[in-house]
Order: sequence, then C-alpha cells, then structure tokens
Amino acid sequence: MRRLTTSDYRRMPWKNGGGTTTELVVEPLPDAARFLYRASIADVAADGPFSRFEGYDRHIVLLEGAGMTLACGAHGDITLARHAPRTFSGDWPVNGRLTAGPVRDFNLMVDRAHATSSLEVRSLSGELVVGASGTAIVHVLEGVLEGAAVGDTLVGTGSIRGRATIVIGNVSRV
Repeated sequence: MRRLTTSDYRRMPWKNGGGTTTELVVEPLPDAARFLYRASIADVAADGPFSRFEGYDRHIVLLEGAGMTLACGAHGDITLARHAPRTFSGDWPVNGRLTAGPVRDFNLMVDRAHATSSLEVRSLSGELVVGASGTAIVHVLEGVLEGAAVGDTLVGTGSIRGRATIVIGNVSRV
C-alpha cells in the first residue's frame, strides 16, 4: 500500500470558495475536469453552503466538534455525529449548520458513473485485509498502525495491522 503523510497532502480552496480543505489523495480520470475519487479533510468554521459536485456520491464523517446538520432541501436533513458516516448526492443543494462551534470532517467523493463506494470508521485490533474488491483509502485517526502514524493515509490493497481507530473508504470501479 502507498503511504501518504502530511507533506504529501495539498491544502486547497473549496470549489465554492467558502473555505479550505486538505486533499489527502485524488485519483484523476482521463477527463482532466473529473476525478474517480478524492479524499479530504475539511475544517468548517461557519454555517454555509456545500460545494456541488454533479455526478458524485459524497461520504462524510465527523471527526471533531459537536456536530453539524446538512440541510438537503427536498431530501431532508442529515445529522452528523462523531464517527458515524453518512452519504448524500453531490447533485443536491446542501447547506451545513453547525451544532455548537467548528467541526472537522473526513470526505470521500466518488464519480458514480465509474465506481461504487463506501465509508466506515473502525477500531482495529489486529490485522485486516482492505481493498479486496478495489481500492482502500485508510486514514489513521488514533493509535498505532504498522507502517503509518496518526494523520497518515494508506491507499491500495493489502493487510494492515495495529491497534488504531481508522477511517476506511472503499472504491470499486464499475
């Protein structure tokens, strides 16, 4: 598996200009305007609109903070709680409302025409095979993972071992 550290990450503005995100990894498609998947961590300091990503499935999980509600118009509200992944369409108009102060969240966006995806938070104690049906994106939140430190991201397929809390994004091409 490929290991990425903070020196590999890229800080960039949100598509709508409302803030910044730290891009952990991106897999481009031949069409330079699109990507197969992108994983990032955003710091959200104020209520406001989410950037639209037409044709993408979006997975989000709250890492830090009291919470946030995603107002998704006709699709209802999605309440974010720590380490509980949620999914919504990048086609939807979404407005984030903070519960009580700033939050930090992990995001995985996947082009639904080219792949399926999922996101989970897991407490690992031992060994786990990841990416068996595609590509795994493993971000270390806490603890010790063999070959990776807190804040590192592993991308690919293989076995991981340790005692850690991790976010695992799975991407399978269709």
